[in-house]
Amino acid sequence: MARSGLTDLNTLFVRTAKEKMQHQEGHFQGINKTPLYFQGWTAVNPKGLVMVIHGYGEHSGRYQNVVDALVPEGYAVWALDHRGHGRSEGRRCYVNRFTDFLKDLEIFEEKAREDHPELPVHVIGHSMGSLIANHYVASRKQQSYRSLTLSGTGAAPGPAIPGAVILLARLLSAVAPRLSLPSGVDPAFISHDPQIVDAYVNDPLVQSKVTARLACEMMQALPGMITAAQRLTVPTMMQIGDEDESFHPDSWNTLFEGIAAKPKAFKKYDGCRHEIYNEIKKELPLADLRDWLNDHN
Repeated sequence: MARSGLTDLNTLFVRTAKEKMQHQEGHFQGINKTPLYFQGWTAVNPKGLVMVIHGYGEHSGRYQNVVDALVPEGYAVWALDHRGHGRSEGRRCYVNRFTDFLKDLEIFEEKAREDHPELPVHVIGHSMGSLIANHYVASRKQQSYRSLTLSGTGAAPGPAIPGAVILLARLLSAVAPRLSLPSGVDPAFISHDPQIVDAYVNDPLVQSKVTARLACEMMQALPGMITAAQRLTVPTMMQIGDEDESFHPDSWNTLFEGIAAKPKAFKKYDGCRHEIYNEIKKELPLADLRDWLNDHN
């Protein structure tokens, strides 16, 4: 009975915290005056600000599990939709240069800090977002951040990414940069949870194609992951599903070994695919994320 009662109390606490969280959304101007969508979820009297940077073809609305894990802990969670993604403007899944993402993120961070000027800041990047987050934080005044978390990350493409698409993108980027190519990625690679996969497939804001330029820019940014990691001084955690095929497994260790930051942590989760926060076994990755932020807040 005591165990059941404790569970009921925990459930009540989380539900009450969710009911009290404040949600806001809107648009801000990215570079070239492109309207970019953002949203934020804020706890009452937040103790930290968390910026979530999503992956290719998706959007900020797919991180509700992260929001539900962190807001009850006392965090404000802010996320944007990259240009050409989700509810943001711009040609779908197109970017002229990878650095455009970093410039947009700088503007977004300024907006988030304006709303929460006194809070310590944490950065979470998933998949393509981990590339953006790693390059971005490494190029900034790193004492401005308390922690960096890289989810579903690596430094070389894995078997889930068709080599033919990479080759075509490199050939076409200069002559037909806006040409859309099928990604060739099986949606089942994201999670074992069929409901998550089904929602992903049927989400009108999720894109299944990639432009030649964006694919090429991502591939060119990958080798720089190691160089950026060598400049990191912010406490950094990597979280990887052991069945994640988006990045080559050998590159997981290469990237982690390259991270200069101390402390740093490498977490690998058995029976998890690419989206560890959307997995059937999501509780442990989310708990590790909470603990990491709390330890470095």
